Amino acid sequence: MDLYPIIPITVDVATMRGPTMEIVIGILIVILILFGIGYFMRKRVYKEVDRLEARKIAIMNRSLADEMIKVKDLKMTGQAEEMFERWREEWDEIITTQLPEVEELLFDAEDYADKYRFKKSKQVLQHIEKVLQNTDQNIDRIISEIHELVSSEEKNSVEIGDLRESFKKAKKTLLAHAHTFGKAQQKLEEKLHEIYEALKQFDVETEAGNYIAAREILILQKEQLDIVCYKIEHIPKLLSECQHAIPAQIHELLEGYREMEEQGYLLSHIQIETELNRISENVKIYLKQIEQTEIEQISEEIQEINESIDTFYDLLEKEVGANQFVRTALGSMEKSLEKLETDRKLTDAETDIVRQSYQLTEQDIEKQKQIGKQISQLQKQYDAVFQHMNQDQVAYSLIKEDLQELDDKIKNVEKEHDAYRQKLQALRKDELQARQKLTEMKRMITESNRLIQKSNIPGLPESYRESVVQSSKAISMVVQKLDEIPLDMVAVNYLLEDAVEAVEALNNKTNDMVEQVYLIEKVIQYGNRFRSRNSGLASSLTEAENLFRAYKYEESLETAAAALEQVDPGSLQRIQNIIDDELKAINP
Repeated sequence: MDLYPIIPITVDVATMRGPTMEIVIGILIVILILFGIGYFMRKRVYKEVDRLEARKIAIMNRSLADEMIKVKDLKMTGQAEEMFERWREEWDEIITTQLPEVEELLFDAEDYADKYRFKKSKQVLQHIEKVLQNTDQNIDRIISEIHELVSSEEKNSVEIGDLRESFKKAKKTLLAHAHTFGKAQQKLEEKLHEIYEALKQFDVETEAGNYIAAREILILQKEQLDIVCYKIEHIPKLLSECQHAIPAQIHELLEGYREMEEQGYLLSHIQIETELNRISENVKIYLKQIEQTEIEQISEEIQEINESIDTFYDLLEKEVGANQFVRTALGSMEKSLEKLETDRKLTDAETDIVRQSYQLTEQDIEKQKQIGKQISQLQKQYDAVFQHMNQDQVAYSLIKEDLQELDDKIKNVEKEHDAYRQKLQALRKDELQARQKLTEMKRMITESNRLIQKSNIPGLPESYRESVVQSSKAISMVVQKLDEIPLDMVAVNYLLEDAVEAVEALNNKTNDMVEQVYLIEKVIQYGNRFRSRNSGLASSLTEAENLFRAYKYEESLETAAAALEQVDPGSLQRIQNIIDDELKAINP
């Protein structure tokens, strides 16, 4: 069939003119546009038909035969037989009715497209899409149900053995240790009997082919047996806690509490009797719940009770420990305060002596007064705690806290007092160190003078003489400050730093000057080798000698060295190396 027949159009162009020709051309263009749209629309419909046809064929190829064979291995009775028949009927319905109907609808969609009824064709294709989608979903559901049925039978056959073994173990434990369960044994027996009857029903359903129903029974009874096993494991321990352990601890706590009260302990702040009575009432409730095997929350509540009991033990032990601490601490603190007061008096006397020779700062004097006030306050606080303990009804633990706070304060004041006393002692020590340093500075100046004399230096530059005067003046100022009464060590140390800096600078200048003089002599001696042959060198050496006689040693060395390097490069370094070797030989 020709999808697009050629329509013969005969036009006598020669007879057409003006507007008539334009109308004809416009009509032809519209016809061509409509023809093109129809062509593409029909092509799209045919493409969709081909896609749906391929999907229909794919569905037909999804044979359920292999899946159905798995079901035939089961007992074909009851639920298994009913489901198998239903699946077969549904598959027959798909093959004999639904897919042939789809085939007819595909032809209808093509027919509507050929007649340019594209809207109707689209509706048919959408309907086919829904039918094929529902068919696919039905097949998936059937396969899923087959897998569920087969897997239920397989899982049941594996898990029922484990479940029966767990049941036997639970039954055996309950019978062997019946006395540890108390009245809860009967409830547990009843629950095990219910599980036993349910497992018998499981066997009935399995024998009847009702594998899914049997699966549901198995899952439920496994959960129930897990609960029973949990109770069998924990009830003996919980029962022992409520019947024996907790009552025994309550009795022991009450006995200890009353005994401590008779010994004079104040324990009213603990409120132990009220709390233990509440615990006893709760334990009675827990026992009734255990008899009914209702233990879901009891484990946590008993744990909280044990924690509360442990807390009471800790509180009573804390009071005993506090009593021992208080008895020991009172005596030791009294001795510490007495010693601190004695040391304070000695330090005050020492301060008066030191002030006669040394100038103390305002901070030092204020620190002495502050320490005295702190010691007086500590003694008052100690007396208040002692009176509070003897006259008022106060728990030892509270007294202990006050004494610990007081002990910390005593230690802090002791540290401050020791630091102040060490500072007094350090003043004299600082004076001795300053005098020792002053002696060392004088020795360094003497050594510098001896070195100059030994080196036969022709004269001293003015700058060096000024350094000597400055160093001597700095030392004199330190000596003068050390002779003042009272002695101001802050000022002494300040002046001493200046003196040390001046003397060290003088010592360095002395060493440098001696080395320069020696080096100049060596350079001029070495340059004399070339003096007669080089007039420029001779002139420079003469200038260097004149500078040397004028005590300008640094300029003299620079002039001689520069001239010699021009004549014999590297000679200055060689001379320096020779001098270094000589110095090493003298001072190895």
